[in-house]
Amino acid sequence: SVGSLRFQYVRIVVIATAVLLMMSLILLVWRTTIGKAMRATSNDPEAASMMGIDIDRVIAFTFFVGSALAGAAGVMSGLVYQNIQPYMGFSAGLKAFTAAVVGGIGNITGAMLGGMIIGVAETLTTGYLSSTFQNLIVFGLLIVFMLFRPTGLRGAPLLQKV
Repeated sequence: SVGSLRFQYVRIVVIATAVLLMMSLILLVWRTTIGKAMRATSNDPEAASMMGIDIDRVIAFTFFVGSALAGAAGVMSGLVYQNIQPYMGFSAGLKAFTAAVVGGIGNITGAMLGGMIIGVAETLTTGYLSSTFQNLIVFGLLIVFMLFRPTGLRGAPLLQKV
């Protein structure tokens, strides 16, 4: 307890774990050799292959990291909500995609920023309107960003190859 605010230990552990995993992912992508290979492969697979990068190994490693992070997210979600169902990640996946679009596809910190914006929008909608409109507001934000800022907040426009 802090004043009139009460925090559950599980939520504090989940938030700390999420921040730690986010920082680890950023360090992995920007400070390691495999991270450099991942960036090179995503930018231009053919050129990365010509530079000696094993594209298949990089793709397999990327899927491994993504799957591990998805598993960690599932465990943390189960800890917070104390309920596990086969399709419980579907709406979370849709909102994660929305957060990635809002923040900028391909930008890790942009996706985190988009997730924060989506979370605040959901909370404000629930607090001031109704939880009935929660998904309407979230996917309305997706539509607004797709119309007026398709690259997201931190995304860069795609380069046209001639």
